[in-house]
Amino acid sequence: MKKGLICLMLFFAAGWIISGCGDKEPESTTPTVGATAIAPDTMVAKVNGKEINAAMLNQQLNVMMQQYAQQVPPDQLSKLKPMLRQQAVAALVNQELLLEEADKEGLTPSKEEVDAEIDKIIAQFPSREKFDAQLAQAGVTTDDLRSDLNRNLKIRMLIDKQIPEGGEVTDQEVETFYTENTEQFEQPEQVEASHILIKFGPEDTEEQKAEKREKLAEIKKQIDEGADFSELATANSDDVGSAAQGGDLGYFGRGRMIPAFEEVAFTLGTGEVSDIVETTFGYHLIKVTGHRDAGVVPLEEVKEQVTLYLNNQKQQKVIGEYIQKLRESAVIEYGQDFQPKAPPSMGQFPPAQPPK
Repeated sequence: MKKGLICLMLFFAAGWIISGCGDKEPESTTPTVGATAIAPDTMVAKVNGKEINAAMLNQQLNVMMQQYAQQVPPDQLSKLKPMLRQQAVAALVNQELLLEEADKEGLTPSKEEVDAEIDKIIAQFPSREKFDAQLAQAGVTTDDLRSDLNRNLKIRMLIDKQIPEGGEVTDQEVETFYTENTEQFEQPEQVEASHILIKFGPEDTEEQKAEKREKLAEIKKQIDEGADFSELATANSDDVGSAAQGGDLGYFGRGRMIPAFEEVAFTLGTGEVSDIVETTFGYHLIKVTGHRDAGVVPLEEVKEQVTLYLNNQKQQKVIGEYIQKLRESAVIEYGQDFQPKAPPSMGQFPPAQPPK
């Protein structure tokens, strides 16, 4: 059963292929090499004569940085930037190769397919208004988003054509992988938690921080009086990703969250809500909704995850070989300081996640 299981994989061989929305460079940032600012029209690479410039790289890098910024403290995020920039260059080259090939094959998504993708994105936000606000904050129009999704769907259509029918993993392959990698499924003590975040930043004055804390104190009072935590998270939390899920962060073990958050989460009983917790992200209310003791996770609980992982491994191999074939037949030039380096290993299971 061949689906868009790939989700464009986020990573294709050497890096991400998904571009940021639209073609506009955010005004608030300037492309840099090391500590030196460079002109937006500086050549980063050429793919069969089509130029990728620093503005495009900066946009791609900003998208990746924003995704990590929800989970990584600013001091750690700055250390990740060189690696992410390398992946962004590879992503843009891969994307151009795939778009060129999709155009050669005349692949074009329908308006209905693009509309469906937009609806999926909107559904991840608490409301249409918050979705529109996020676009506006990024300097992106709906037409920009539609154009970007059109390109990404072209790529998905091309990739789907490369995945052989009937190549999905079998139950036996899943069981064999599980049996041979039992240590990968050893689970430390975990808690399941939700949170409501009111962000503050270094630019906030003490008075502004006090106002934000007071806002969260009022929300805590509502919860103590019987209001629904998840509804209040959806309506008030500044963590857009979890707010759409009622503040749900899922299960996590020690070392996944920043210490101040983790310390409180692991001391709460199931169903308990914390007092206000301050971290580098802002002020939180934390509700623990589940607890798991340490041990080996049964196959039944991870079968779907293992199946997806093994399917992705097979697909990544096919896609990686396909992109490598395109690269070998293409003329690719790199600008000064943008030459590719060896990518980090991606063979780990479960798939590595950025620290929270």
